[in-house]
Amino acid sequence: METSQSGLSVHQLEELWKEHDAAAPGTVFYDVPSIRQMPPWDQICFMLNWEFHLPDGDYFSAKHHGFCGVYRLIALASEGDAKPATLNRVGGQDASGTLYIGESSNLSQRLNRLLRSGWGGRNEDSHGAIGMLKQIAVLDYFPRKLGITLLFTVRDTRGVERDLIKAYMNSFGDTPPLNYRL
Repeated sequence: METSQSGLSVHQLEELWKEHDAAAPGTVFYDVPSIRQMPPWDQICFMLNWEFHLPDGDYFSAKHHGFCGVYRLIALASEGDAKPATLNRVGGQDASGTLYIGESSNLSQRLNRLLRSGWGGRNEDSHGAIGMLKQIAVLDYFPRKLGITLLFTVRDTRGVERDLIKAYMNSFGDTPPLNYRL
């Protein structure tokens, strides 16, 4: 797929993910977009089919969520509300409230680990983002002002996660607060 100098649209990025997923194992791609080519973060949040959930003690069933995908842990403006908080970032304000971007080849397993790390009284240490969130006093969203959005994707969930982090970096100059690696 050819990319323009001004960058990819959200649709082009989705097509690139599908193209990479359909390729033979071991295929080397020379058209991997740079950070500067990524679409604006607000367009990614608005144009992709994100599914919103409140972590209210329920669990993510394998039947409905046991698929490949990426997810975001988001800060909410108020308790139990779906409206994201606005986060001040190096390069502007993130109106999506994104605290963390993650991926999994089985979203139900990964998201249930996230829930066991912070909700339901279990307090397992099975998800690093929750462990870090509990330690950072200025991020006072835990546990009642958090939401989870998920996006079912192609098999290359790590590639999609990497591209989402690049898009976030392109818009705000840094990674989401709880992502400390690419």
